[in-house]
Amino acid sequence: MELEEMEHLWAEMSVRMETQKKISDSLIIKMTQLNYRNKINKIWIPEAAGYLVCFAELVFIVLNFQKLTTWYLVACGFISALILLILPVLSIRAIRTMLSVNIAANNYKQSLIAYSKGKTQLLFAQKSSFFLGAVLLLVIFPVMGMLIGGKDVFKSIRVWYWYIIVYPFFYAFAGWVFKRYMKMATDAEHILKELEL
Repeated sequence: MELEEMEHLWAEMSVRMETQKKISDSLIIKMTQLNYRNKINKIWIPEAAGYLVCFAELVFIVLNFQKLTTWYLVACGFISALILLILPVLSIRAIRTMLSVNIAANNYKQSLIAYSKGKTQLLFAQKSSFFLGAVLLLVIFPVMGMLIGGKDVFKSIRVWYWYIIVYPFFYAFAGWVFKRYMKMATDAEHILKELEL
């Protein structure tokens, strides 16, 4: 009888330990998901703000497009509007892919593959943003000069000085943002890799 009681207690204790292990694993996965999302949100929040700025500029250009009177201002306005539409779409799509990684529903390998796909998209979006941002900087000055100031800046010699002054700052800022985003993405990757341990 005593042996049966011991077996019963042992089985009961095993069930409790298994239940506790499942709860512990579930909590670890939930905390990992939360930490992962927090890291990605550090990228998402500035990108969302940038999206709103791009959208506001796009609306402003479209609503005042008729004020662009010369062919080169129309071309600059069209290119500006197109870039202002493309830039946020690339970034938002990449970040959405990274945010869609569901650690609880996927196994470790699937989570890393989904994350890797999002990181690749983010890397492409950031490199594209660097190139398209440089082009946007070039074409938006004349457009905003005409829409806000009513002046054709191509007829002003001083506009080229603005480009010379602004481009080094743009380059430094874009490089800083790229490094910061990649650090946050790498931190998120480390959070995922901790699950393997």
